Amino acid sequence: MLTLPYEDVEAIKQIHRRWIEAERSGNALGLLDFCTDDVRWMVPDSDVLVGKDAARPLLVHNGREIVDIQTEDVEVCGSGDIAYKTSKYTTRFVAGATDSEQVARGSHLWILHKQDNEEWKVALVTWQPSSGI
Repeated sequence: MLTLPYEDVEAIKQIHRRWIEAERSGNALGLLDFCTDDVRWMVPDSDVLVGKDAARPLLVHNGREIVDIQTEDVEVCGSGDIAYKTSKYTTRFVAGATDSEQVARGSHLWILHKQDNEEWKVALVTWQPSSGI
C-alpha cells in the first residue's frame, strides 16, 4: 500500500469533510473550489466531463435537494504528489417536484494532485452506485 505523510492524509480528509459540508449546505458550486482547473468527472452512465466549466451544469441542475450525506470507510493512500481517496456514501435526497425522500448508496473515488503551493486538489471524481438504486 502506498503511504503518504500523516499531514497529507489529514489535509485530504479535511478536504473530504469540507466537501461533504458544502454538499449538505447546498453549495454544490463550492465543490469546484476543491478541484483542479482540468478536473475530470467520470459520471456513471455518462460522458467524462473535463474542467470546471463542464462540471458546473452537473452541479447546478442535478434536480436533487440533499437532505443528508453520511460517509464511512474513508481511506487515503498515495505517494509524492498523487493520492487517492475512497469511501462509501449514503445520501438522502429529494428529487424533482416530489416530496418523497430517496436514498442512494455506493462508493466513490477521488484522485488528487498536490499543487506547487503544497495544496491538495481533486483531479478526478467518480462514484459507483450500489445495485438496486
